[in-house]
Amino acid sequence: MDRVIYNRKKEFISNREQPKQGTFHTFLSNTFVKVGLIAISVFLLYSVYNSIVITGQKVEISKKARQEVDNLRLENLKLALALESMQSDEYLEVQARDRLNFAGESEFLFVIPETVLESAKERVDTYLYGSEEVEHIPPYVQWFEFVKNGI
Repeated sequence: MDRVIYNRKKEFISNREQPKQGTFHTFLSNTFVKVGLIAISVFLLYSVYNSIVITGQKVEISKKARQEVDNLRLENLKLALALESMQSDEYLEVQARDRLNFAGESEFLFVIPETVLESAKERVDTYLYGSEEVEHIPPYVQWFEFVKNGI
């Protein structure tokens, strides 16, 4: 049984007859168009996601660069302070004492050869760790050797 609706402004419409749809609706009902629109949507979502990832990486690089700049500024400040202190007379005096083996007023300077330092280290090790037996030389013989050979 068919149903008929009467409307004064419109013509008779039955449920068997479909009203004529617009060209836009016909365009969207096409399967290829739907697949194309879905593909475009996926591509746009991927582009947005990729942009977010790249932005995150750039923010990380920016943070690291900012930290490196701060570290370099601190190092630059330390070097500027060191340069300022190097131009003082006290610094030059300390460097002359250390590098050139000079002594200041009321100071005594002892120069000890490397071979004596090595043998002294060996003796200290034997006293501390007791790995070798030390021969007992009378003190007067040790003094005689010291006066005869020096340091």
